Amino acid sequence: MEFFIFVLLICLLIFLFSLYLLAKDDFVLLRHDVSMEQIFDKALTLALFSLLTARILYVALNPRPSFLNPLVFFGIPYFPGLSLTGALVGALFAFVLFYAKDSKAPKGRLLDFFSISFLATLPVGLLGYLFLSWADNEVKHAHIIGLIVVYIILFIVVLKFCLPALLSGKLKDGTIGIIFLISFSIISLIENAIDRGGKNLLNAGIEDFILFLIFFVSLVFLFRQEKLISRIKKLNLKTIVRLSKI
Repeated sequence: MEFFIFVLLICLLIFLFSLYLLAKDDFVLLRHDVSMEQIFDKALTLALFSLLTARILYVALNPRPSFLNPLVFFGIPYFPGLSLTGALVGALFAFVLFYAKDSKAPKGRLLDFFSISFLATLPVGLLGYLFLSWADNEVKHAHIIGLIVVYIILFIVVLKFCLPALLSGKLKDGTIGIIFLISFSIISLIENAIDRGGKNLLNAGIEDFILFLIFFVSLVFLFRQEKLISRIKKLNLKTIVRLSKI
């Protein structure tokens, strides 16, 4: 129990520290008069809401009569079980709830910083889950190790390429957040397909439906955000012109 709480607290601290490093001197947030106190207040509420939805989706995917007891449902340290997809859905819902009516808040910038901070916690959280489940023979530890490696690589790519592009203006605000949602959906869908095995490869459940929805909605927003269709058309036109000259 103590180790489970310790992992959750470490993840929360990493999330808040990452958010602080990203937002403390950001000129976009300063220009819109968004203080660190405001960001942290919403971040803590978002984290609690995310924890609740992570538990709700886990219970929905793993129904047991004991979960009808509120002490069992809310006794997460004693009866562990959280859904990573549920955590993301809760975070997205809370983010929209907080900033939907706030016309002054730079929503895209905040989505980017929240997404990067959430991404920073994933390897640590999965590593903690790996230690907690090490004695459980039913848990596929190789999959968890693979996920840790994938999310570390994704985090490095975001920090090395995407974040500098955002800060220099090459990427629009919100693009990193959208890329993270697409990446998370793809990674989770592949993981679920592997877990089901070859015979049940197409036997998608409620979690896969949620991930598909996040993927397609995020993909539409990415095309609109970066105007990818017009860029592709221009690229094809340039290619045709070059070929005609040859």
